[in-house]
Amino acid sequence: MRGLFITFIVFFVAAFTPLIAQEGMEGLRHGKLENGMTYYVKHSKAEPGRVSFYLVQNVGSILEEDHENGLAHFLEHMAFNGTTHFPEGVMPYLRGKGIFTFNARTGVNQTVYNIEDVPTVNRGLVDTCMFIVKDWCSEILLKDKDIDDERGVIIEEWRSHYNVGRRLQEGSAPVVYNHTKYARRNVIGSVELLKSFPYDVLREFYHKWYRPDLQCVIVVGDVDEVEYEKQVRELFGQIPARENPRERYEVEIPDRADMDYMLILDEENPSKMISYHQRVHRVTDLDEVGRKSYSFKARIFNALWGQRLSRIVNANREKFLSASAEFGTFVRNYNGFSIDVVPYKNQDAEAFEQVWSVWEEICRFGFTDSEVERVQESIFQELQKMESAVEKESNPYYVNVFQANFLSGTPFHDQKEELDLLKEALLEITTEDMNAWVRSWASDTSRVVVVSGNDKDYKYLTKEQVLDIMAKVGEKDLTPEVVEHEIPAGFDLGLQAGTIKKVKKLDRFKAEEWTLSNGARVFYKYVEEGHGFFSMACSSHGGRSVVATEDLPTLTAMQALTMKSGLYKYDLNTLKELVQGKQVRLNMMIGDYTEGFGGSTKVDNAELLFQLFYLMFEQPRFEKQAFDKYVERARYMYENRRQTPQDLVQDSIRKLTVREDERNRDLGGAYFDKMNFERLEPLYRERFSNAKEFVFCIVGDIGRDEAVRLTSEYIGALPSRKGKVEKYIIRNYDVDVDTLAREFKVQMPGDKGMVNIALENDAKFSDKEQLALNIWGQMLRNRFFSIVREQEGATYGVNVDVNSMTFPYRKATLMIGFDTQRDKVESMKEIIFSELEKSKNEFFVESELTPILISIKRGQAQADENIGVDYWMSVLNNYAEYGTDITDHKIFNKTIESITVEDIRNVARKFLKNVKLRDWVIKSEEVNPLSDWEN
Repeated sequence: MRGLFITFIVFFVAAFTPLIAQEGMEGLRHGKLENGMTYYVKHSKAEPGRVSFYLVQNVGSILEEDHENGLAHFLEHMAFNGTTHFPEGVMPYLRGKGIFTFNARTGVNQTVYNIEDVPTVNRGLVDTCMFIVKDWCSEILLKDKDIDDERGVIIEEWRSHYNVGRRLQEGSAPVVYNHTKYARRNVIGSVELLKSFPYDVLREFYHKWYRPDLQCVIVVGDVDEVEYEKQVRELFGQIPARENPRERYEVEIPDRADMDYMLILDEENPSKMISYHQRVHRVTDLDEVGRKSYSFKARIFNALWGQRLSRIVNANREKFLSASAEFGTFVRNYNGFSIDVVPYKNQDAEAFEQVWSVWEEICRFGFTDSEVERVQESIFQELQKMESAVEKESNPYYVNVFQANFLSGTPFHDQKEELDLLKEALLEITTEDMNAWVRSWASDTSRVVVVSGNDKDYKYLTKEQVLDIMAKVGEKDLTPEVVEHEIPAGFDLGLQAGTIKKVKKLDRFKAEEWTLSNGARVFYKYVEEGHGFFSMACSSHGGRSVVATEDLPTLTAMQALTMKSGLYKYDLNTLKELVQGKQVRLNMMIGDYTEGFGGSTKVDNAELLFQLFYLMFEQPRFEKQAFDKYVERARYMYENRRQTPQDLVQDSIRKLTVREDERNRDLGGAYFDKMNFERLEPLYRERFSNAKEFVFCIVGDIGRDEAVRLTSEYIGALPSRKGKVEKYIIRNYDVDVDTLAREFKVQMPGDKGMVNIALENDAKFSDKEQLALNIWGQMLRNRFFSIVREQEGATYGVNVDVNSMTFPYRKATLMIGFDTQRDKVESMKEIIFSELEKSKNEFFVESELTPILISIKRGQAQADENIGVDYWMSVLNNYAEYGTDITDHKIFNKTIESITVEDIRNVARKFLKNVKLRDWVIKSEEVNPLSDWEN
């Protein structure tokens, strides 16, 4: 829940507050069948010509008994293997029809299946997808062989997720969940049980819990809701109701009077952390506006916590490496509050005490009117920005509110009415409400502290020390934080404006190119879909490639510190006051070959954004105190970094594959010694001092006359230098060796082999060949999925990625990666290389090509439907940089229609003819990271 929610959908589906609802949504038919099944059928024009299907089961891993641990997730996998009407598997059928957007997700309390973007023009396919959903409800075959084949796949999924994060999460679960069933349910189960559970145990779980009264079917798309409701009722009404069904129970987590504690250590843990958790019962007796108000209070609370921590950091007073606090969802029926503190080495007590003091101040004195009102204003502006979005339907919105209605019994609204209710709830919140809300749940019960680290000899905070710090802070003579919010005067720059010397009409884009008197080029396009907002960006050639070797460490500091001390005559806090509530976003970028700025804001604040752009060029601000703090912090993180065995392997691979010179040599701690404060501003000005080297793009709902005025006044006022325009310097550090292959053995938990194969070719590939390369990669991915995962059960998935670049130099790359057991590495690699060899000599079949072409065409069509500010910014940037028109689909459409399996074979032959091979294998030497470590 941290930070602002930018999109309409994400905002509406805030996890710990189900959406509220009412009957009467236009285009909706919903109800409950006699067998107990719930359904929703919604006509939506959000995605014309497409429909999506969902099956929501009020069933998750929490319903498993110990001998069933992991079977809810296993059952989800089996749904794609064989069903009554699809005995050979659902997955191959859907892929064969060009449907690739299907999936299922098993959670602790629910399981959701989906088949999306089905073309309604193919009525037979639509009806078949409905049958698939019906089969999932009650007709998954669960044959012995299919179960055995899937065991290996899920064990490989377990292996792929078995990392330090998961080990810490599962290790701390007993105290976090107060030793309840939640602590013993990790969704995927254990390898031992996955290998050995009897077939009938899975079948019994399916029969016990997959039943109509716990199921919900959702159909959303460009369909006739009356007709499809009839079809749903007829088809799903055939499923018999279950006699004497088991109760769908909820698991309660008892309150705990004393604070629980755990120290958990793992050698691969990258940092030490002190985590405080407080569990809170979810409030259920709220009315509609009250539920929304509760959600907003949590969001305001999180924002204000972040601001208080930021003020400590901005004042260079922090005693911690990082700290955060958040109130949000925990598990069904519970919310939770957490504080995470990463301390400097041997300063654990000081760091925790400082952050706990912030919490004590909030509990004791609450928030102030000005704090609350400013965050409310910011959220309200986000709601206003959503007003334009509610005019366009959103299928994810419908799916999420229907799911919440089914699982939580809460009503729903259409998007416009929902937005009105959100505004009402937000504006009713007072500072007294906020402080009372905090007091309503902040208590000394159900508290947990988990201390995690990586060094068993380190002196971590004990339970007694944590309690002593809490007591000490509770007795402190604290005073309320007083923050003065004085809005500074605006910028009075007194600039000498430039002029637009040349206007070039770009009719193909309905845009214009302006050349200014200082030589800067500006591309302008009005985009109504900006809905009161616009974006602005600029870039020039050069970047890191032209920076002197001795300045590279300072460049790193410069990138981190830009705007961290403010701009012009305003320090950072004053600058934040200036832009408070104005929805201004601004950033600086320096890449290997380019540098530039990007920003966006409301049209009402256009002048402010142009002023900031000007000041970014002309009035950067760097302070010695901030520089010294950054260097100290960066050095500390480097010297105290925790290098895992995998990190050391990656270092070895880098030494093998990267040609080293003075520009990219690892200097160790000496790198930070070379950061020079005196060079910060001069180096910055070298990159941003010549307007004629920059190309600007202005895109959005800003009128031409206003754009012309502001461009002339601010961009036109930027100085230019005489002489040649700076060019980047191509730097290629790839080693010129045809084959590099190594096997590394490292100490890491589990029986694990990790394979990464990269094939590189620097030949020239035409546009059609680049498309064929991409398709070849997708075909290989499907082949590997079928063989290595489905037939061999040796991996959860084989990643295949094809990349073809022409800048900064020409190179096409095919990357293949997967995890498996150590003793299966060689045999699976043989399969991979065998399939690559087949690509040169055998044709793929049309049935492999056609679904991929359908998917590509559908993706292009969807992209064309989502044209807005970001799209046109990309179009103009591409045209300005390369002179290409990415809106012209004629060549692409012609190429996609002409691609054949012979084209795929030919491009595979060409790619593999003079290829460079990089073949890396990492195998574990098994250790138990928690033995002798966990207390």
